[in-house]
Amino acid sequence: MMKALHSTLLLIIAGGLSATGCKTLPVVPHAMKCDVRAELLAGKCVPPTQIASDSTYAGLVDAMQADRKALRECGVTADSLRDAIERCNQSTDEYNKKIDAVNAAR
Repeated sequence: MMKALHSTLLLIIAGGLSATGCKTLPVVPHAMKCDVRAELLAGKCVPPTQIASDSTYAGLVDAMQADRKALRECGVTADSLRDAIERCNQSTDEYNKKIDAVNAAR
């Protein structure tokens, strides 16, 4: 009986010491991933139209209009990618500040 009381007392003391003596660290979330739509990453700008030496004025105007449209679409894609990268950089900065706060609390 004395032996059981002694082992129970040791368990209570060990449990109390382990509960008060250990400092727990907060769980840090997984590293973030920058998501950019796959079609934005896969898209490439259309090269300018090659103008043949025997092209007519109407053919030249058609090529110019097609090039202008392609340039506009390429600009929209580039703007979308830039915006996505800026949002990702902002999120990464916020994440790093949280990590720094966790590390400072140690």
